[in-house]
Amino acid sequence: MICSYCGTEGLEDSCSFCEASLNIKRPKLKEFVVLEDVEKPFDDLVCFHTYDLLVLLRLVRKERTKAYDLMLTLKKAGKSHLN
Repeated sequence: MICSYCGTEGLEDSCSFCEASLNIKRPKLKEFVVLEDVEKPFDDLVCFHTYDLLVLLRLVRKERTKAYDLMLTLKKAGKSHLN
């Protein structure tokens, strides 16, 4: 068996180099990740591939930035309306 983390070959139950367990099912990449996946419980998110979690984080940050920019726009509009 080959370690999926470090590539060490000829292993049985755990990697002798990085000590990773080789009997655990590794998450597979999803075809796509949507923003609604953020609402899933932690137990479901644990099963996501690391790359999928990074894509989900990018989507969440994009939404947060849009919300912040909208808040600033409304704040500026409120100030200009008072003047």
